[in-house]
Amino acid sequence: MFGTPFEIFGTVHLITIVTIILVSIFLPKLYKNKTNDQKSLMKKVIAGVIAAHVIISPYKDLYLLANPYDWRETLPFHMCDLSEIFLIWFLLGGPRILYVCAFFWGLAGATMAILTPDITYHDLDYIFFMVGHGMIVVGIMYATVALGNRPYAKDIVVVSAITALVLLPIVYAINILLGEPANFWYLVAKPDGASLMDMFPEPPMHLLYTTPIAIALFYLIYTPYFIKDKIAK
Repeated sequence: MFGTPFEIFGTVHLITIVTIILVSIFLPKLYKNKTNDQKSLMKKVIAGVIAAHVIISPYKDLYLLANPYDWRETLPFHMCDLSEIFLIWFLLGGPRILYVCAFFWGLAGATMAILTPDITYHDLDYIFFMVGHGMIVVGIMYATVALGNRPYAKDIVVVSAITALVLLPIVYAINILLGEPANFWYLVAKPDGASLMDMFPEPPMHLLYTTPIAIALFYLIYTPYFIKDKIAK
C-alpha cells in the first residue's frame, strides 16, 4: 500500500477520509456527556497529538523522507499549521479567538486538503499529512461538540479580516524573504498535486478569486448555525 502513487479518491484515500469523518463525529459525541475531568483529559490528549505532529513533522521532512524537503518548506506558516498551533493553544486554555480562527480555517482548509492533498505517494509523508489535517478536524469538532463552543456570524468578519488583512501580507512577505521553494499558503505557486487551484490564474493573481471564495466558504460553513438560530427564534 505504501510507496504506491497517490490516487485521488482511490481506495487508500477513501479509507482515510471515512476514518477521519468517523473519528471527528463519534469521539466528540462520546465525550459530550462525560465529566469535566474526562473532557479535560481528552482535550489535553488531542492537543498533545497535534503538538507532537507539529514538532515531529519538520524532522520527518528533513531527515526521514527518501526525498527530503528544503528547510524553508518545513516552517509552520501554512494555514493548517497555524490552525494546529491555534487549536493547541486554545485547548490548553487560550482565548476564544483561537478557536474561531481554527474553526473557519480548519473546516475550510483542512477538509479541502484532505479531499485534494498535495501528495504524490502513499508513504510516510501521506500518513503525516492526513494525521495532521485529520486531527485539525477532530480537534475542532471536539472543541465544538464536547466542549460546547460555537462561532457566531460576527466572527466571520473578524476571521476574514485577520486572514486577509493581517496574516496574508505577513505570510507573503515571508515567502519573498525566504525565496524559493518557500510557498506558504500557496501564494507563490500552485500545489504540485491536483487541486481546485488548478482552475484559477497563477499566484498571486489567484487571490482575486480565492479570497472571495474563501469568505463565501466561511459563510457556507456557518449556515447550519444560521438555520439553527433562525429556528430557535
